[in-house]
Amino acid sequence: MRALKKKQAKIFQVQSGIRGEVRLIERAFNIGPDMLTETLEYYKHEIEKLAA
Repeated sequence: MRALKKKQAKIFQVQSGIRGEVRLIERAFNIGPDMLTETLEYYKHEIEKLAA
C-alpha cells in the first residue's frame, strides 16, 4: 500500500488512476484477471487494428 501511495507500483498498473490501483490489488490477491489477460483486453482494439 505504501508503494501505491509513493507511485512506486506505477509500472505494474495497466490503467492509470484508481482503476489501475484496484486492478493491481485484485491481481495481488488473485481475485482479478492476471496482468497479461488484462493488458490484452485493455489494448484489444489496437491489436485488432494491427491484425486487419
